[in-house]
Amino acid sequence: MNRALYGVERFVRNTVQRATVGIPLAEETKVEIPLTRIYGQSPEPKVVIVSGVHGDELVGPHALIELAQVLDPGELRGTVVLAPSANPLAFAAGLRKAPEDDLDLNRIFSGKRGGSATERIASTLVREAIGDADIVIDLHSAGREGDLLPLSGFREASDGCARRSALAAAAFGLEHYWMMRWAPGTLSTWANEQGIPAVGCEVGGRGMATREQIDLYKDGIRRCLRHLGMLDPPLEVAMPPKVWTQEHLTAPCGGLLELLVGLGDEVQSGETLARVRHLNGSVRGEITAPHCGTIMYTRVLHSVAEGENVFWLGRKEDNPCYSSS
Repeated sequence: MNRALYGVERFVRNTVQRATVGIPLAEETKVEIPLTRIYGQSPEPKVVIVSGVHGDELVGPHALIELAQVLDPGELRGTVVLAPSANPLAFAAGLRKAPEDDLDLNRIFSGKRGGSATERIASTLVREAIGDADIVIDLHSAGREGDLLPLSGFREASDGCARRSALAAAAFGLEHYWMMRWAPGTLSTWANEQGIPAVGCEVGGRGMATREQIDLYKDGIRRCLRHLGMLDPPLEVAMPPKVWTQEHLTAPCGGLLELLVGLGDEVQSGETLARVRHLNGSVRGEITAPHCGTIMYTRVLHSVAEGENVFWLGRKEDNPCYSSS
């Protein structure tokens, strides 16, 4: 990787540099992505931390803005790049996707330089912030319509990149250690395809950012930096033998949503988890558990359209990286 292409030549020891990256859009308009580069005692390793990929997920942006104010470059070995609002168009609209093209930023990486607004944002993030990273951390929440348990995870694989990702996810230290299915177009999958380890995290939702949730993200980032040898004291991490995975349970039809279980509940195979009612009160459909597990995500908006996510049902599986540890 040609680091000069991505601006590491601007390294100035023990400094914090703030800038905005302008992305030209149609009709002589542009969108600006704010970046903070924190340069410690050396340019490497480089950690890129991204949040706000979806505009209604707010825990990560709050955490990164606070982290930029308190992370002391004098204590840091390496470079930390913070992108607190990766999707400013979606943030301005308060939506998951930018209304300009209705594309999900976390489904189109690495984007297109001359494409639509969201495709240009993805391409710019790759070139200006992420492309020469040694590891990427991607912070998410459940958005306005849902709520999530705290999850820190890695993409499903068992090669060296996956193992480094899995260790960093364990170092992040959230309550549930999570393996995400391989999903081309997502930031973490794209990073792994380039040989860059990546951690994906989820905390909270409901369009909120509580003090506890913000601190979970800030503490997790510091733990990762300690694991990477970038902050003292060092953090030794053992590879967990088990990981959580999740299955999406969607609405069979649209209507009023009656939830019968809540976030974190343990459920049994065949248990009725929710009902969808017609406006006349009749039951139009039900969601049942296909197996025993834990409710890791729940929709909080009590209306639903056919096919929309209502629950993530989680269960533990063997960690494919454990045997190679």
